[in-house]
Amino acid sequence: MQKVAIIIPCYNEAKRLDYKNIEPLLLNSDMDVYFANDGSKDTTVDIINSIIKNHPQRLHLINFTENSGKASTIFKAINQIHQQDKYDFIGYFDADFSTPSYEIIRLVDEIIKRKCEFLIGSRILLLNSGIQRKYYRHVIGRVIITLINLKFKLGIYDTQCGSKLFSKKIIPKVFNKPFHTSWIFDVEIFIRLQKQNLLIHGIEIPIYNWKDVDGSKLGWKTGFKILKELYLLNKKY
Repeated sequence: MQKVAIIIPCYNEAKRLDYKNIEPLLLNSDMDVYFANDGSKDTTVDIINSIIKNHPQRLHLINFTENSGKASTIFKAINQIHQQDKYDFIGYFDADFSTPSYEIIRLVDEIIKRKCEFLIGSRILLLNSGIQRKYYRHVIGRVIITLINLKFKLGIYDTQCGSKLFSKKIIPKVFNKPFHTSWIFDVEIFIRLQKQNLLIHGIEIPIYNWKDVDGSKLGWKTGFKILKELYLLNKKY
């Protein structure tokens, strides 16, 4: 059996964290969940601890007391978990569960079944799919990926979906040093994979149900920050 660790990065998520979203993941006895707190200022840690009490053997808290951003939190959490040397795959999913639990389970099944080294969830709006995105977020996302593919030619439809899984073999090759970016660190991951000719070992899987959840920190102004980071990636890589 393949052991899987799921990271849920959390910053001021007290109002959105809910055990009912976590519980279905525990039906798979080989899946553990790690809440990575990024220096939250609200009662996020208290909520996490109350959730962990439901299943302390499978639910865990990684508590970073200083806020450093999602990119840094995921980088540190993945490396900390990887050092335990007990998981075959480590992934991260957003705390709002815009990707529902049953989709997370399906993506985990896919990466194991297909025997690939990494998996990307992709929000492709197909006929009768359950993808519900705010229009401005969709526009920002398509502009970003168009610019990225013009420059780096990654061939990825949706780099920014917060649903990704990586094998223990590939983690040391792409999480070996901190990211230069914050908003588009996912893109930086794929550029690192590309530079090592490792993109061929991954797969992009459509997510059939996904929904924008209130409380997102992404807005129009974020688009300008992302453009700056695209310029930075161009310089660094």
